[in-house]
Amino acid sequence: MNLTNNLRKYVKSLHLGKYRQKYNKFIAEGPKICSEFLSAGKYQIEYLFCTQQWADDNPKLVNSYASRLIISSDKDHKTISALHNANNTLIVAERHEPKQSAIELIADNKWTIYLDRIQDPGNMGTILRIADWYGINAVISTPNSVDFYNPKVVQSAMGAHNRISMIKSVASDLPLKQNKSIALVLDGSDINDYNEKDAGGIIVIGNESNGISEQVLSDCHAHLSIMKIGGAESLNAAVACGIACHQLISND
Repeated sequence: MNLTNNLRKYVKSLHLGKYRQKYNKFIAEGPKICSEFLSAGKYQIEYLFCTQQWADDNPKLVNSYASRLIISSDKDHKTISALHNANNTLIVAERHEPKQSAIELIADNKWTIYLDRIQDPGNMGTILRIADWYGINAVISTPNSVDFYNPKVVQSAMGAHNRISMIKSVASDLPLKQNKSIALVLDGSDINDYNEKDAGGIIVIGNESNGISEQVLSDCHAHLSIMKIGGAESLNAAVACGIACHQLISND
């Protein structure tokens, strides 16, 4: 199979959200990330683009996807990559929707992360990676958050997509009050003093600039803050999520 102009245009179109929605596909790049997607088996792979050298170094993976393999040069990769510096591997895969609803995911997991209007792809991907690190298997976001399958999200998540169920849902459809939802805010109680960790809950992270919306805040069980020592006005959303997960889960 060859990298035709039509195929090149198709892959490049997946850089944009409207085409990821249209085709229900996304791209992932880089040898480590692609190897993880290929090995995990969660996602249906449509195409595997790689150099001859990578194919020679990874015969088992390549043989498993021989019918979807396209040997391509470094020059070819530059024309389809969403990265500034193209890698030697790229896959096109089908987006994955969990069989469970958002409410069912919450019910089946002790801890869930809910993202309210997260816009930065780097933050989204890092939060997915943090969830993966702390064994949080469900991440839910508002519909107006950045796409879970944005190329920058996939890149910064470093394979977390393979182990986490991700779904979008409006807050009004979720049982926030009944599931001890914890809103991370600047003016809440000290997270170190929170004594209901054993019950689990939903960790709510707000928009990078505007925080958590009033509607969501009003439905949260607790408003907690990470106490600051220095003079910074706020924490990056992903950093705050990481600290909160450590405080709530590692000492659970």
